[in-house]
Formats: sequence, C-alpha cells, structure tokens
Amino acid sequence: MSFGSTYHRLFPGLLCLVVCAWAPLWAAEKEETLQVGKPRAEEPAKPTEPTKPAEVTPKSSYCLRSRDFIKVGVINEADTLIERRINPDGTIDIPFLKQLVPIAGLTITEAQAEITKRFRRYFKDPQVVITIVAYAERRVYVSGYVGKPGPVNIPPEENLTLGKALSMAGGILARGRRSDVAVKRMRDGKLVTIVKDVRKIDSGDEPDFVLEDDDAIYVDDSKF
Repeated sequence: MSFGSTYHRLFPGLLCLVVCAWAPLWAAEKEETLQVGKPRAEEPAKPTEPTKPAEVTPKSSYCLRSRDFIKVGVINEADTLIERRINPDGTIDIPFLKQLVPIAGLTITEAQAEITKRFRRYFKDPQVVITIVAYAERRVYVSGYVGKPGPVNIPPEENLTLGKALSMAGGILARGRRSDVAVKRMRDGKLVTIVKDVRKIDSGDEPDFVLEDDDAIYVDDSKF
C-alpha cells in the first residue's frame, strides 16, 4: 500500500478528532464573549426632586431702616397682611390697627414683638411675621481727587468702611491728600465734619472708619 493512500484514509479521522476536541472550547469562548458583550438592562432613572430656591433671610442683627419695603401680617389672618415701605420717620402704617407703629432701628424679632403687642387687642395669641421684600438703598457720596467720583452703594446688611468706599470709587489719585480725608454727615440736624488720615488706616495703625447712610466723602488736593 502506498503512503499516499494511507494518508488519505487517516486524514479525515484525524481532522474529525481535532474538530471534536476544539469544539467545546470554541463554544465556551463564544458563550463567554456573548455574556461579556451582552448589554445590561438599564435601571430606570430615579426621578429627581426639584430643588427649592434658597430663601434669603435677614441676619438677626439687621435693624430695619426707613425706606425698607416689608411684608407684615398675622399668621392665618389674611386680612392683616400688608406690604408697605417704612416711612421716612421710621413708622409703618398698619390699616388693621389704624395706627402708625415705629419700627425703624429695631431688629426683625424686636419689630415682630412690638407689633404683636398691638395685635393682642384683637387676637388671643397672634403670631406676627415680618419679611423684607426689598432693602432700602443706602449710599455714600465720594468726590474730589478719586478715580471715579460719585455715589457708592452700601451692601444690604453690611457695613461700608471709608477704605472700601474709596477703593470702590477708583482709589485716591496721586494728587489727592491722603492725610486729611473729610467725611461729612448729619448729626441731630447739624452737619459735622470728621477728618481721617487714610495713611494710618492703610498701615493698620488705626481701624477703618465705618460710614453711615448719606455720608459725603471729600478728598482734597495735596498741592494746597
């Protein structure tokens, strides 16, 4: 028998053995590939609750001012609810009480207590709530040798110092006199002038000077 004929008879048998031996491995590899590549079922997204806007509440130390626009009322008594601007004399007109109540200069808590006392004539246990709708504009006026003369607003519930006001007004010019900056304000109906040396404030030798509403700051010429 020739070698060629023997080879042709044995080759199909060997091929069958090889295929049968590798078939389970191919199947396992294919199955593993399918399991790895199979996309996971996506979990339904949890509905997100809408975020509530943060409420801005005044600091407990903030004192009400004339021209503050406020909302006042007794809880669960709709006919007492009003929105009013505090009068220039510091009072608030409450129609239900038929009287003016002085509240400027009081904190929110103090003003609520003051109005609550007056509502006790009509309700057994009134709970008065005051909310600031809009703060009164407060400003100072800077003039003279500064970069940007004009009004400078005082931020709500914050103090404004002389150094910061001058910075917001563009700073003192090179020709401005830093040693004698004048601050003019009304005291008991009279105009008074307070002179501050800004050089000492800048160096830390003196504390910065706290301004008040309607103060007028003037930087003079250093050449005179």
